[in-house]
Amino acid sequence: MAKALALDSNLILLFAVGRAEQGLVSRHKRLSVFNDEDYRLLAGYLLNSRKVVATPNALTEAVNLASYGQSEPSLSRIMASLKSLINQVEEVFVPSRKASEHEDFFRLGLTDCAWLSLLDSDTDLLTMDRELYATATRRGFNAVNFHHVRAGQGHE
Repeated sequence: MAKALALDSNLILLFAVGRAEQGLVSRHKRLSVFNDEDYRLLAGYLLNSRKVVATPNALTEAVNLASYGQSEPSLSRIMASLKSLINQVEEVFVPSRKASEHEDFFRLGLTDCAWLSLLDSDTDLLTMDRELYATATRRGFNAVNFHHVRAGQGHE
């Protein structure tokens, strides 16, 4: 059986923007390292997951990043796509108190420590964050760096 997949904030945003409007990924200021092919690669990757999980922290970050440098009508399309995605993912709450007690809190911050607090053998992490990826794998969790996925597809 496929595992659950936890997505970091940047990948949540990439997926939502890619779904919102073709060609918008390369024009979104917070997604300058991505292109439309990256969106398609991510969408294909998500198809192999049993479910997608997200923390309120990651969803909040994605929503906050979404509006950066955007104007109408694209902004409304992105926000509608994010709303749809929020309704489709399984949201897992990790209390900030618990996440802040994580030994990597000072280095990684609240959102990343929330991820580290909820990962288990049934949940893989897909991230662009090299530090989060390295920490998760060092701790024995299944994590995939999207940079590596892209490299396997002839990207960066």
